[in-house]
Parts: sequence; C-alpha cells; structure tokens
Amino acid sequence: MTDPDIDLRELPRYRAPAALRAAILRAAHREREWAPRWWWPALLSAAATAMAMALFWVSVLPLALPGDPLNRAIRAVVSEHTRNLIWGESRPRVVPASLPWLTQETGIGLTQAFAGDNELRFVAGEPIYLEGQRGVAFHYIDPDEHVVSYMVLPVPNLMVPERHRIQVDRYRPALTRNDGFAIFVWKHGDLASFLVSDMVSEADLGRFTAYFLRIRETTEPYLE
Repeated sequence: MTDPDIDLRELPRYRAPAALRAAILRAAHREREWAPRWWWPALLSAAATAMAMALFWVSVLPLALPGDPLNRAIRAVVSEHTRNLIWGESRPRVVPASLPWLTQETGIGLTQAFAGDNELRFVAGEPIYLEGQRGVAFHYIDPDEHVVSYMVLPVPNLMVPERHRIQVDRYRPALTRNDGFAIFVWKHGDLASFLVSDMVSEADLGRFTAYFLRIRETTEPYLE
C-alpha cells in the first residue's frame, strides 16, 4: 500500500530499460495484426499503462531495496584504488612520521602500521573520504609493479560474510573479487579494513595472501 505521506513527484525517476519499451511495442504490434481497428486505442492505452506502472516500480525499487553495506564499501574502495592507480598521490608521506597527521585528519588512529619491506615497498599514506566516512589509505607496490592498497573505514554495520571467509594463518578474512580486483575484507571492531590489488590470478593470489598476512599482523587501527 502506498504511504499517503509520500509525494510521488518527489521520488527519484529512472529511465526504463530499452528492452522494456521494445517488448511493449512488439506486444502492441502483435495485437494490431489480429485486433479490429476500433480496438487499437484501447490496446495502446493498455500498453501505456503497463509502461507507466513499470516506470513507477523502477523508480521506487531502490528505495525499498537499499544496497548491501559490504557491496557498497567494496565498490567504493575499488574506485579509490583505481583513482590512485591513475593519479597517484601528490603528497606522499612516510610512515610512521605521518601517523599523527593521518589520525588528526581522519579520526582513525594506528598503534602501528606496516611501513613496507624489501618486497612490498611503501609508496604513500593519505586520508580518504568514502561512503560519507573519513578513512585512511596506505599504498604499496611490489617488484612486479602490482599496486596494493590498504584502506580503513568506520563501517559499524558491515558484516563479513562467512561464505567468503578463508583461513589465513590464525585469521579468517573474506576474499572476494570485483571488476578485475581481488579484495580482502576484515574487521577491527567498528572499523572495516580492505586490501585491494589486481592480483586475481591463481599464481598471484598466493603472494596477495602473503601480503595480507604481513599487513594484518603489523597494522592495528582504532577509532579516536
């Protein structure tokens, strides 16, 4: 039942899929082939009504089915990782010297952070703003030029799904893929951590898992 307090004119509108219009027109054409001419106005009216109803349901569906917090967060961190790949960081900062500045800018503290080693070189640390939340991102690069981004966001309602969890030493992060990237996801209380890279092949996943373990064991974020 429609809520009487909702003004339908204020709801967002979305263009109907092209396939929907084509299907309605095909159905109307088939009806015209056998229907008497005096039926055509009624048939066209019915087709228009069907299209109007479809447009209405397309417009209200996003309101009834909000996106999953995990999927939204993954899309956001993948977009941020892609932005870093394209533009890089104009003001690279060095860990651990930058930790107080990052905490001041983001509200996320780090008792310790992975500063890189002879295989995974630290490139930059920076504040980020994703999904309406301030977060922190560290970027690394390995000998094969794979960029690895570690990001932390406050997402208290995010649940790490059991079906995607894998055992990595004593940890059980979720491992998923999105748009050609592999993503590890795990929680520190109300903070969600993401490790993103393009290391999606079976040969690369072993090294990516080793990078996760290295960062997970040496980086401890907390909310200020």
